[in-house]
Amino acid sequence: MSYPPRGGHGGVLAHKAISREDPLILVFSPCDVGTRLLEEFARARPADYTFLEPKDFSDLRNSAFGGIAEWDSFAEHVLGCARCGEV
Repeated sequence: MSYPPRGGHGGVLAHKAISREDPLILVFSPCDVGTRLLEEFARARPADYTFLEPKDFSDLRNSAFGGIAEWDSFAEHVLGCARCGEV
């Protein structure tokens, strides 16, 4: 399945919240805290955020984004949160 690009024009996400219509949010469904942490990752690393794919949520610790502080915070939260969507 192909998803439309996110973030678009070089860091647009750096200044606004992630939409509930974002394909990643629709596929993954993080809780409000998870969404906020994902937004922090998007603000800190807008170019990396545009490369995220649904498969990156299937193994959060071994993702190509592991080692990025904001991603690691997101992954740690998701792995311990019963409210974040299951992949």
